[in-house]
This record gives sequence, C-alpha cells and structure tokens, in this order.
Amino acid sequence: MSCVGEGMHVLVGETGDRRHLAALQKLGWGRMFVTKTPQPYTGERWGFDNGAFRDWLAGRAFDGDRFLRRLERAYRAGTPYLAVAPDVVAGGLGSLEFSIKWLERLPESWPWFLAVQDGMGLSDVEPVIHLFAGIFMGGTDAFKATAPHWAALAHRHGKRFHYGRAGTFRKLRRAHDAGADSVDSALPIWKAERFAQFVRWFETLSKDGQLRIWPACAGSPLPG
Repeated sequence: MSCVGEGMHVLVGETGDRRHLAALQKLGWGRMFVTKTPQPYTGERWGFDNGAFRDWLAGRAFDGDRFLRRLERAYRAGTPYLAVAPDVVAGGLGSLEFSIKWLERLPESWPWFLAVQDGMGLSDVEPVIHLFAGIFMGGTDAFKATAPHWAALAHRHGKRFHYGRAGTFRKLRRAHDAGADSVDSALPIWKAERFAQFVRWFETLSKDGQLRIWPACAGSPLPG
C-alpha cells in the first residue's frame, strides 16, 4: 500500500515541548531532527536531517564523523518517515556524486532521500533515482520554482517528494500545488502564534477545509 498522493505530511522542528507534542499528535504531524537524538511519540512519522545545511550556515564543512555518530543514536529510535542523505549545500552535480557515494555507508533499511539543488537537472537525477526512496527539494527560492518537475519525476518512479523549508504561506502553497508528499519548517515551534498560523495556512490549502493527514497510512511501507 502506498500513500503517495493521499495528503501532505508536515514535519516541524525538533521540539520537546509538551504542548507542541500534544498538538503534533492531534494533527498527525512529526518532527525533523537535526541535532537531537530522536525520541518519537507513538506512531510519529519523523524525519532525520543530515545537518549539512546547518553546518553551511555556520560556515563549517560537513562533519561526516559527527553525522555517523548522530545516525548511530537515531537508528535505535526506529525507522523514520524520511532521512536526508549527506549532501553538499550549493554543490550542484558534485553534491549528487557525494550523496551517491555516501549510500554505501548508510543503513539500507532507512528511506534515504536525495537532496536536489541548484546545478542539478532532471536528466542528471533520473538515472540514479532508483537508489533513493525519494527526492528532497532543497536549493534557492528560484530553484524551488521547479518543484512540480521534481515531484513529477519522483512520482513517476514511485518515490516520495519532500519540499524543504516551507516556512511561508507562499512556499507551502507551492509545495501543495506541486503535489509534495511532505514539507518541513521549524517556524511553527518558534512561538505559539506561529504554530497556530501555520495550522491556518495548512487548513487554507486543504480542499475540504480540513487538515489532510494520513491516519490510515501510518503503518504502510515506504516505497523503495
């Protein structure tokens, strides 16, 4: 059973606040873990980020050893909804090669997503998409405008498509209209009003005015 096309799953930041967790459970949303060891609530469909973007923002090179230590701890928490294979931010085709090489060091039981970004084309990724469980939409805002094409590529091959950093209504709408299977944003956990605002945005995009969640698909296998 596949849930592709049945709704848009939301991942927020790695919060441990009880109020956030209660709201996430009610909504069926999850968290994207970047630094903390995942401690998922029962049934949570969480994400595991490689941390490359955070390193890039801090002016640091990607620390593979630190990533592997994080991965070892996270692996004990179970299988995530998605995990982002190591990439090189703003690395173009070099990042694609980097991600492919990393696959041999990653647990095959996890759903590893390929981060696509400026400098990559559909023809570059399609020959290797079978190696990944899905596509993670990264890159600049200009590159993210090509999201519908990447979503179509992923779905054509039975893979999932994730739109990264959808922290504004415009980006959330673009992800929704592109047919994204999931999105992430740390914005909802900044303040209570931010969380409420994000929920309102999500409701606005729902065809029937209700939150689109996947309770019937929570235990279904991910496409390989």
